[in-house]
Amino acid sequence: MLTLNINWFQPFDGRTHSSGAIYLSINNLPRSERLKSENVILVAHFTVIDPMHNLYLGTAKQMIQIWRECNYINEKNQLTMQELANGIVVPCGYARIAKKIADGFSFMKADEWKSWCVIYSPFVLKHVLPAKNLENWILFVNSCRLLTKPSINDKEIDEAHSKLQLFCTRFQTLYGKSAVTPNMHLHLHLGKCVHDFGPIYAFWLFSFERYNGLLKNIETNQKGSFESTMMKRFLERTYIGSFIQSFVNHFPQFAIDFLHRISNSQDQLAALHPSSTASTFSLSDFVEYSLNPCHSALGCEPLPPSVFLIKLDQRITMCKGHYECLLEFYRHAYGSHDLFGHYSNCESNQIFEYSSGSYFRTYYLENNSEDKAAFPGRILYLFQHLLTINETVITHTFAFVEWYSSYSSGSYQPMLNEGIELWNKPSSVFNYECIIPVHCLYSPITIAKYRFTITSEFKRLVIPLPQKIEA
Repeated sequence: MLTLNINWFQPFDGRTHSSGAIYLSINNLPRSERLKSENVILVAHFTVIDPMHNLYLGTAKQMIQIWRECNYINEKNQLTMQELANGIVVPCGYARIAKKIADGFSFMKADEWKSWCVIYSPFVLKHVLPAKNLENWILFVNSCRLLTKPSINDKEIDEAHSKLQLFCTRFQTLYGKSAVTPNMHLHLHLGKCVHDFGPIYAFWLFSFERYNGLLKNIETNQKGSFESTMMKRFLERTYIGSFIQSFVNHFPQFAIDFLHRISNSQDQLAALHPSSTASTFSLSDFVEYSLNPCHSALGCEPLPPSVFLIKLDQRITMCKGHYECLLEFYRHAYGSHDLFGHYSNCESNQIFEYSSGSYFRTYYLENNSEDKAAFPGRILYLFQHLLTINETVITHTFAFVEWYSSYSSGSYQPMLNEGIELWNKPSSVFNYECIIPVHCLYSPITIAKYRFTITSEFKRLVIPLPQKIEA
């Protein structure tokens, strides 16, 4: 009988670097012999760099200190930076930085440093840093944007590595050799870690940091044995769903549902079993709908099983203008102008309405060519609609969106090097293109209003973010 042990340790002092080893010990041996070196099998030794500490709590945090010492950042322009940051609409899944820029970046957590890097900094530092310094920082930002993608290919890994290498080289020229840290050297090994262990979502420490926060929020007497209290409370919250489900043969189902509801829990075992829709869902097809505008969706194709956990609201009636857009969409999607409907009977099940953070982009073919381009928009609401064709009722899931207009100055994009696109305000014209199957929504975006001069018209700054699919 064997015992498997995975152990992590810090091989170097003063570096954000973790090494791991997998050991096998033979339990059939006497205890006095079991853990002697000749009886322990070292199965593997591996090294992994945590991107959360290496990139965000490491270099990103250090750069603020360096820019302060260079007087690029001071109390005055921190207030201006905070005003710009407050105008940025951040999507779900990314941390907002409410006041901490104005407070000197104090007490920022890792997820806030992540948002600072990939969302806020390219915009708010535009007129703060000298051009060469900003250009070098954008190398780091673009590397973070690539490495933090939930899905990444070999070409993107190599591109991120090249940008980090160039960032480190120019950093030494700009700020001096003494400012270079061992942590920056570890940037050059991140690519290998991704090659070895997959996308950084598989091994970075954000999830464990979140658990640390949950433990910290557990109330204790702040005296002895509080670790034991934390352990008990954590296990209670983790397995309360299974505990409630153990009474399923003793309580009526409505009582079980009520207990799950008030405890904000679910049956863990039931959650592991795929739903009836899971067998028909194809992840490859779902990804293809959002990536390839030639692979058009009707809106009735299977969605990821997790989507069906969303509770539908009461039936609502669409306004007449939106209904006409829906009817025209059906005619184009099904290639039939014989479809007709009566507005008075048009009811749809609304899933939920978005407020802030409801911005996205999707791909379309540009000017009837084979070149695809991403267009930004805002989701007004999501809804489901039942369409009857040949006596068959088909459920469709759509988003009703408003699209942003292309920038009137054509190809002039003054912030493209920072990964920021310029668009005009949303179009007030609604047509069938405002109905889009949710399968075609590609990725979230960050958006902000901006104008170049006091008298100029407000434009929309769009920062594309990586696609993330949880199937």
